[in-house]
Amino acid sequence: MSLTYKHRIFGLDVMRAIAISMVLIAHAMFIFKDFKNPLIDVIHIFGFLGVEIFFVLSGFLIGGILFQLFKSKEVSFKDLTRFWMRRWFRTLPLYFLFLIVNILIAVGVGFELPKSLWKYLFFLQNFSTTHIPFFPESWSLSVEEYAYLIAPLSLFIFLGIFKKQKHVTREKLFLYTSLLLVILFLITKIIYNIVNHDISQNLELWNSNLKALVIYRLDAIFYGFVLVYFFETNKALIKRLKNILCFIGCMIIFVTLVLVPSSGFTIENNSWYWNVFYLPCNSIGIAMILPFLFYLETANNSIKLFINNMSIYSYSMYLLHYTCLLYIMEMLIEFEGLNMFYRIIWFVIYFIITYFFSKVIYTYFEKPITDLRDRWTS
Repeated sequence: MSLTYKHRIFGLDVMRAIAISMVLIAHAMFIFKDFKNPLIDVIHIFGFLGVEIFFVLSGFLIGGILFQLFKSKEVSFKDLTRFWMRRWFRTLPLYFLFLIVNILIAVGVGFELPKSLWKYLFFLQNFSTTHIPFFPESWSLSVEEYAYLIAPLSLFIFLGIFKKQKHVTREKLFLYTSLLLVILFLITKIIYNIVNHDISQNLELWNSNLKALVIYRLDAIFYGFVLVYFFETNKALIKRLKNILCFIGCMIIFVTLVLVPSSGFTIENNSWYWNVFYLPCNSIGIAMILPFLFYLETANNSIKLFINNMSIYSYSMYLLHYTCLLYIMEMLIEFEGLNMFYRIIWFVIYFIITYFFSKVIYTYFEKPITDLRDRWTS
């Protein structure tokens, strides 16, 4: 068995597997796009929630690495460079591979490449202005890459400023820096709402002008950092309260996603809620559910292996499933002419193809790059 789950945290693999499944299912709803069904409308929310889960989980995992780094030693800029090298080895090669694939597909089908294609080299395609309508799934990667850049730099700077303050521990400094970053990018959303309060807003504008822009979304990662502090300093308490926290987190998400919108708080008439509170509330809810999943276990090895595979293939699946598969399927197949049975068959085929090719990409590209990273940065 080439893929091992012995040293992985099963619950976090479950979280990642749930997130990628939600994204895939939501985007696959275009197969049923001409069916008027409330269930399909609800499933569209899955894609949004899946990406939000990825953000909080990434913050928790990367925040944990940085917490241990800054807690254990005097950190030099060389340590930050090594951290970035390891992150970039993990994320950039596959990103640029799929950027090239998307360019080839666009050229092949006659799609005009964006004039500002160079922005994709520096993750600027959705930094502060509307996301360029090309390689659309890359927007979330920009958020994560800038979080990886800003967080360690901020910790390094504040550690240098306060290192002589004996009453400020490194753990507390990590918490204060994380909270400061959360507040900073919450303020950007407040500013956005003030500047755009007199502009008529709808879901499409909100999605392209706020939800998918780096300068408004970085706090989604840093909620995971805040969770790391409480997890590392009060682990026994967190474990004891995990069920209660999970219940509260589920209620927050239910109220945010379902109860409040169904009560008339629409994007058109409640900009403060949607622009400022909606996204952070979802992140907080997900962060409160995470400890329950962290301690989740199963004795079934087959389930562990499948969840582990879904988790480690998730990055490839995320970059592969949309433009590279769904877009091509849409061009080749007239789904509007099919009955429900055949659409469900294509839905299943789409998942099988995504899983299979993601496994191939992970095995022959992603994993060798990661192994090379481990040798070069050891």
